[in-house]
Amino acid sequence: MASIINRLNPFWIIVFIFFTWASIEQLKYETSSKKGAREAMQTYYLGRFSIAVPALMKQKIRSSKLRYADIQEMEWPQSLNPEQARKAEWDRFMAEVKKLPPPDGKDRVIIKVHEFPAVGKWAKGIFYYNDSFDRHGARWSLLMDAGPVGLWLKTDDIVVEKEIEHSKTIPNYENIAKAFQPLDLHNLKGRQPGNRFYLEHGAINLPYAGQEESIARFEGHPLKLTLLIEMETDFTKEIETMSLIKGTRAMLAVALISPGGGISKIRLREREVAGMPGEEAVLRVREGQRKDLVFTWQFNGKDDSGEYPTTRIEMESPDGNLHEKLKIWDAVLDSMKPMFERKKS
Repeated sequence: MASIINRLNPFWIIVFIFFTWASIEQLKYETSSKKGAREAMQTYYLGRFSIAVPALMKQKIRSSKLRYADIQEMEWPQSLNPEQARKAEWDRFMAEVKKLPPPDGKDRVIIKVHEFPAVGKWAKGIFYYNDSFDRHGARWSLLMDAGPVGLWLKTDDIVVEKEIEHSKTIPNYENIAKAFQPLDLHNLKGRQPGNRFYLEHGAINLPYAGQEESIARFEGHPLKLTLLIEMETDFTKEIETMSLIKGTRAMLAVALISPGGGISKIRLREREVAGMPGEEAVLRVREGQRKDLVFTWQFNGKDDSGEYPTTRIEMESPDGNLHEKLKIWDAVLDSMKPMFERKKS
């Protein structure tokens, strides 16, 4: 043996030692319980929670609802001052409303225009028929100048007669708009005081009351990942009773006898995220020549609770790089935190 070693080129001995060491280190890393994503993460504030997303991914969709108001933020164009920007936005919206035909039996589209002098720097709302086939339903829309951003509040269709009689939307909009505060969320540190519901450019400091919804979608990762986060609480809706684990098991059973497709399980287990006892499924899905990885975490929520909303997080990508994607997935789930102190039950 010694004579063989003596005849070996020292260069190849060094190469052999290096690759042996590298293989051992890689094995130690892959089996370590402390392994995590090897890339930068960026924190986003969504509803009453924070969550970190790979910094390479860009937010493509963001929507929020609070107390049955659909909330949309807009950054004012830099080419205009805020007064010019809000006037241009209001005029644009009013021009669209005036194009709508009134419903049968109605002689006009606009029911009421209302100013909100105590809200923000400026605010105005309009109650109008948004559907020419519905003479009983209409919609409120309010535009507020909050300084660096504008804020639209819009309702779903509401019954005209009830709204005229009880006028519930105006005080609801006033409460929401007054509670909005623009924030630099990139420099936010830790939990903030109050009952903040976070948007993209600020927060509304109001406690939960009946209904909330937050949705965000991220795309653009080199591994072709898409990430969808959905949170909802609505006291008028029944909580889903089917668990993710049971639903996935049923889907796996069907896939066994379905031609042309296939589903294989990678993970299927209970998993707590942000103090919510949910369930996790990671699947490889084949349809024809295409294979995808589908990551899902789901919590069915608690009735009428802003602290325990129905939550679903999904990540999808083409098959491949499974270990790296699992690390990213784990980092996303482990990062999610409530931005409030939960009440002790």
